[in-house]
Order: sequence, then structure tokens, then C-alpha cells
Amino acid sequence: MILTNRLFKREIPSRDAKSIFIFCEGLKREYQYFTFFMEKDSRINVEVYKLNPSEDNSPLGLLNIAKRCIISSQSNPKPKYTFLENDEVWIVLDTDKDKNESRKPQINQVKIECNEMENWFIAESNPCFEVWLYYHLFSKKPSFSGDEACSNWKVMVSKCIQGGFDSRRHPIYIEDAIKNSTNNFEGNENSPNKGSTEVFNLGKSIFHLVEAKIKQVKKDYGL
Repeated sequence: MILTNRLFKREIPSRDAKSIFIFCEGLKREYQYFTFFMEKDSRINVEVYKLNPSEDNSPLGLLNIAKRCIISSQSNPKPKYTFLENDEVWIVLDTDKDKNESRKPQINQVKIECNEMENWFIAESNPCFEVWLYYHLFSKKPSFSGDEACSNWKVMVSKCIQGGFDSRRHPIYIEDAIKNSTNNFEGNENSPNKGSTEVFNLGKSIFHLVEAKIKQVKKDYGL
């Protein structure tokens, strides 16, 4: 059952709608997932930045893109988005190590800078976004060989979910994902442990505003 544009009536956000601006490293999977929630309810405006393949998607590169799109300055008088009071900016990151092991220092710097700006947040997954996707349909942390690698998580998720995770329908289980990932979260102030994700914090922001509509759709279709 495909839910996008079929079960939801797309609405133009109201003038006082809260906006959530999301910037993700991934070119495809994360973008497809979060666009499921775009304009699902007139009280929320979810804007997912579509990353160009030529853009720098390192943690600091992504932060700089977000700044350019959000923050107005003399050198950037017309940013892409209009950021109003109570709006939120989310940087969605993976802990996955690179060859030069440059990600961790960059992630730490992104966290420092976001902490200095009002309503700027980090949603980090260890090792990758697929951890968040997994918890939409499963309540227990998985155990499999090579769970420190993103590539292995992608294979595992595609195998344990019949047909693989489908961003046209599975995001409707966001409430389950929030509950399951919260219950299985392990980590500290610096980073989530392996098999944990902080995306449930972003999920709460989205779900709080689309809860009634999602629950009605699930009720109507016996989900």
C-alpha cells in the first residue's frame, strides 16, 4: 500500500505554521524518507534540502549549507528559507568513519556551533540512517556480524523488511520508530552507541504536529 499523495490531502501551510528545515548527508534515502511528511498538515512545513551531488556533504560542509540557506547576512541577504521564531533546523548525520577519520572532529564542531544557535539541532545515528529505519518495524536491537558498518546495516534492513524499507509507506510508523529507538538508545553526550540513533528527537518534532492525521489514516486502513 503506497501512502504518499493517496491517503493524505496535501495542504498549503498556514501563515503561522511551524517550519522544520532538515539537512541530510544522504542524496537519496534520507531525502525520500523526510519528504513523506512534507505538507501533510497545515500546521507544519517540513522542508528537506535536496543535496546536489557536487556539494560538500561532510558534517561541516552540511552545516555550511544550512547556514547559507537559513542565516541572512550582508554577504547572504536572501537565504533560501525564511527562518521564523519557533522554527527548527536539524542536521542529520551518521557516525560512519571515513578513511582519514575526519568525521568525528567535524561532528563535534557541528554540535558546538549548533548549541550556540537557537533551535538548531543534531540527529546522529550510529553507524547510519538505516538504524532509524529499522526501528519503524522492530522493537529490539538487532545482532549481526559487522554491525559497525553502514553497508552491512543497509543489507540487513533490506533483508529483514519484506521488499525493503519503502519511504512511500513505512514512515507512517514513525510513532513506533520513536518508541523503539528511544527504548533501545545507548550513548553519551558525545555520540550514540552502535545500533542507536538520536533521530527520534527529530521524529518527535515531526510527529507532534502530524499525529492526528497519521493516526486517523492508520485507523482508516487498519494499520
